[in-house]
Amino acid sequence: MDASLNGHSKGPNIIAEWVWFEGTDALKEGEAVCYNADYMPSGGAATDYDARRGNRVERPSITNNMAFAGVAARSYPARTTGQLIEIYVPGSKGVKIALGVDTVIGTGLLSFIAGTGGEAGRFYTGKYKGRGSAIPRQTKTAVLKASMTGAISIATDGITVTLVAHGAAAGDTLCLLGGEMEDATKYVVPGKHVIASITSADVVVLAASCCVGTPAGAVTATGFFYTGNPTCQADLLTGDECGGVDFMSDLNAGNATPTYMKGGLSYVCGGITYGADLSIVFAQGTFIGEKKGFIVLGTLTTSTLVIDLATNGIQTVRHTDGTLLALAEVNAMDAAGDQVYFQFNGATWAVTDVLGDATEA
Repeated sequence: MDASLNGHSKGPNIIAEWVWFEGTDALKEGEAVCYNADYMPSGGAATDYDARRGNRVERPSITNNMAFAGVAARSYPARTTGQLIEIYVPGSKGVKIALGVDTVIGTGLLSFIAGTGGEAGRFYTGKYKGRGSAIPRQTKTAVLKASMTGAISIATDGITVTLVAHGAAAGDTLCLLGGEMEDATKYVVPGKHVIASITSADVVVLAASCCVGTPAGAVTATGFFYTGNPTCQADLLTGDECGGVDFMSDLNAGNATPTYMKGGLSYVCGGITYGADLSIVFAQGTFIGEKKGFIVLGTLTTSTLVIDLATNGIQTVRHTDGTLLALAEVNAMDAAGDQVYFQFNGATWAVTDVLGDATEA
């Protein structure tokens, strides 16, 4: 493939594809999409050959995050039947990506967000290089105000939202990444929520409720406010799949087997009181070199995050005689900045680093 510049010198150096976007919602310029790599039409089967698995795309989720396709070349309106779109694929340079975080030219790494709503596809701080990650080539203030520690408060009406000095105006967007789940019928809904009016410098009113059900009291959430569709120039990386990033929230009462994203980086939303430890059953990897990381964003009160390996792994520390020390779990993760990183060696997971209160056992 000839990816040399074939246009005006001030234009991006792009590699483009036309694909079918299966979503019915509007897609903004620079938002990421992933291939629907297990696509099956009605009546189809996994045993069927179907080339559409390589040309149909959808918003990133925790099930398609290892099949990054590219970013939307422009904004597309909502279509009830889906639509044909142009995307810029990995290897493209100088293209626009949709932001969920401020950027500094040439600094850091960004990865797409995998989620369940309109937050899916924007780019946030990542850790793993490869397909789905980007290097910012422009300094951009993208966010009006954010709380990544769970300091956003949502009243029981689901529309009155408090964040000190939010900086937003009517018509702006509150992008929620996660929040409290009082129980399985009362929880914060991740995604884009339009601001209808401003009550004060600290309080906004949404156009519609951002909660399912009516919580017994105010609930906390993690997210950010922004105007329009903030983007920055970036280079899309190639290589192995980075897996994107996702944001985990779970029941306050604790959930013995929460769903987690395989591969990539999982941020754990804080500002939440757990009634019991949040225990992730961490399954065996599927290929040598597979990576997975977890980072706690804000304080988890009363109980902690525990990553319980389905099959014993290897700790970073060793026995006094130098032999490897077995790993059953990583526990005590309950403070902002607690984090752990794993790599699969073919038969076992090995911890490559732990920070904060995260404890190998």
